[in-house]
This record gives sequence, C-alpha cells and structure tokens, in this order.
Amino acid sequence: MSRVITRVCIFALTLIALTLLATTAMQAQATLAISLALGADSNGEPTYTATVTNTSNLDAPNLTVTYTLPAAELPISPSPSGGCLFTPGSVHLTVVCSIANLNPSQSHDFVIAVHPTDTSPQDCTAVATESGGGTATAFITSTITGVGLTEMQVAMTSTNPGKVAENFTYTVTVTNIQDDDAQNVFAVLVLPKGATVVSTSRGCTRGVVINCGLGRMSPGTSKTVTITVSPTISGWSQATAGLRFSTPDRDFTNNAVGNSIWINP
Repeated sequence: MSRVITRVCIFALTLIALTLLATTAMQAQATLAISLALGADSNGEPTYTATVTNTSNLDAPNLTVTYTLPAAELPISPSPSGGCLFTPGSVHLTVVCSIANLNPSQSHDFVIAVHPTDTSPQDCTAVATESGGGTATAFITSTITGVGLTEMQVAMTSTNPGKVAENFTYTVTVTNIQDDDAQNVFAVLVLPKGATVVSTSRGCTRGVVINCGLGRMSPGTSKTVTITVSPTISGWSQATAGLRFSTPDRDFTNNAVGNSIWINP
C-alpha cells in the first residue's frame, strides 16, 4: 500500500511540475502588436514601415520581421533601417529584418525601400516573431500610378600599345538604353597592374580605380570618357569598367565589362 501511495504522490508531483513548466513557458511568450505603413524615401521610392510593439512585461528576444512582397519589385539597398536582408525569388521578394531584443512596452520601426516594376496593386505582408513564440501579422496593398526604370549599359575599347612605356587609351562608353533618367552616374575603371595614368577626361579622378562623374543621363543618351595610361610591365593587361548610379536598373549583367590586351617588353 505504501508503494502505491508513493507512486501516486510521485505522479502528482510530476504532473504539478509539468503544469508549472507549461505555465512558465506560456508566460515567457511576449505579446506583440504590429502595424504596416506605406511611405516614400528621399528619391520617391516606396517604403514600408513595420512598427512592432512589445505590449507585454516580458522581453521579446531575437525579434524578426519578415516582409513578403511581389517578386518583380527591386530592392533598394542598403535598407533605411539597416539589419535587413533582401532575398529575391520567382514567387516573392522576401526581406528579413531583425534586432537582438525588444524591451517591454517598447516599439521599433523596421523600414525597407523597394522599386516597383509595374502598376498592378502591390501586396505586402509583414510577420513579426520572437524566440519565445510571440507573433503578429500585418498586411497592406499599395497602388502604384507609375514606375521608372533605367537600363544602363557600359562598353570599353582600347588602342593597342604594342610594348612597355608606349601609351595607350581606354575608351569607356555609358548608355542609358531606355525608360527613365539615370541619376548620379559614374563610370568606374579598374586599371591593370603596372599601368600609370597619363591623362583622363574631365571629371575623372586618378588612381588605381578611376571614377568619372557623368551626372544625370536621359534615356537614349550616351557619354564617353577616355583614360590614357602607360604600361610598365609586359604580359596580359586586364582592365574592368563598371557603372555606379543611384536609380534602379532592371538588368545588372551589362553594367560591367572587361578588356584584355597583350603588351610586349
């Protein structure tokens, strides 16, 4: 009889312990609230602000907000709030933002900026989670009245120097193929090893990496810069030209080009 009573007592104590653990686990879950607002950044690009509030008296550790947007939208990087990772996909553009902890009764804004590529309604969902299990969801649909995209292209040619110490010239041509103005455009040339700059077009800096400011470029226009160098070593001379600008570009595959020529001793 005493053994039966002991077993019953052990079972009861175990049940109480499990109940206390479950209650503690439930209490460890912070309560979250989230709102989602549409705005615009300094360049007029749409922004989404997810404001997460910890409405409980518990910490919300490892707080994460996951945005789900249309796949065709282009990320603007870096995101205004920082700590966000853009992951393009065939179905959705996913953006994950996180902070280490959200204190009780505190709020935090997670801001991202994107560039839409069509005028269909843009659905955006934001889901907040914390490691204790707390979660909250918000949804918003924005109407886009117009979109603007640049399609930039760079090309590079060079004269053949023939031998060491014989000057040759790189010609870099930048073209805005279509649709919208390109803002703050720079042609960037990475010089080959052992090349000494002799002269550049106006507006270009001098160094191993040469930046040439081209300003604003309208659709259908091209601008060309030249950089004359003197090789100091023989062998294959390899240079790379690229682009830097502040407006979105649908296709980055034509934003860089290489050039390789042989230099005799």
